[in-house]
Amino acid sequence: MRAKLLFVLLLTLSACATYVPRSEGLPGAPAAQAAVEEFLLVAANKDYVQMGWIFGTMEGAIIERDPLPEVERRMYAIANVLTHTSFTIDEQRVVPGRIGEAIRFDVRLIRGVREYLVPFTVVQGPEGRWFVEQVDLEAVTGSIG
Repeated sequence: MRAKLLFVLLLTLSACATYVPRSEGLPGAPAAQAAVEEFLLVAANKDYVQMGWIFGTMEGAIIERDPLPEVERRMYAIANVLTHTSFTIDEQRVVPGRIGEAIRFDVRLIRGVREYLVPFTVVQGPEGRWFVEQVDLEAVTGSIG
């Protein structure tokens, strides 16, 4: 009887856990610029879960750390600010004070006839994968109005 109860309890607990696998396999991206490109593409598709697999820190993707509903809300907000019709990524630059840890890309977001220069900071995490750590959303929101 105790074994059956334990089995039912384990089944119930496993059903409560939220695990969302990344459809492309590993978290992050294989290269720094690829992290920015993939992030913008999944943001354009409003795929907030996949955004959570690319957004992160040197410790890894935030979707592995934070509750899924919180990640989806954050990625929803970022995706709405980064709405664009096209983009180009400028050359990479080092981040002062974080040489060897972080790389910055200036991304030219085109939205209709408007253009925004949005800085993205990417970092290398576990297994050599790259994550978007920071997006300067004020570069877009500060220009509105």
